[in-house]
Amino acid sequence: MSSHEERRNAPRSPIEDTLFIESVSSNQISMVEPTTANAINASHTGLQVELDFAVLEDAEIALWINADSGERTLISGAVRWIQPTERETFLVGIELDQASAPAISTWLESIQ
Repeated sequence: MSSHEERRNAPRSPIEDTLFIESVSSNQISMVEPTTANAINASHTGLQVELDFAVLEDAEIALWINADSGERTLISGAVRWIQPTERETFLVGIELDQASAPAISTWLESIQ
């Protein structure tokens, strides 16, 4: 099995930002509670976040990006992998859907 690094479609930029989760859903569970995700890194096609709770692979996840201007943009994608950490949190790899590409590109340009 290849590592998460080897499976990436685009290089990732390190990020320290808080994203707000809109929803997480799969055929086994749906969650809509106000909660946050700590962004670790991002590219134009994917995102790695740290969560305080586990999610299922292939779950659909929607997150709000809060820009410095105060604008909120919704991005979404599918959970591709999850890995527990030593801090009792979970690293989660998200493959963004194509509709999120313009929003994530704008966000990445604004924070670099």
